[in-house]
Amino acid sequence: MTKQMQTELSQTILTCAQEAVADAIETHRRMGRSIVVSENGQIKHIKAKDIPPRALPHDEWEKD
Repeated sequence: MTKQMQTELSQTILTCAQEAVADAIETHRRMGRSIVVSENGQIKHIKAKDIPPRALPHDEWEKD
């Protein structure tokens, strides 16, 4: 595998992981469940009502 292929694969994996996290956060928000994050080395609980809605791509707006 070339260095360029490794870089492209790494970017694809990172993008997929970010999408999965965004999906999980949106699911928690919709189900009324809080999330826990680390901010400046501190644990922070965020209530579902305080999670901003995820901006969906235009083709997914109708699915809501």
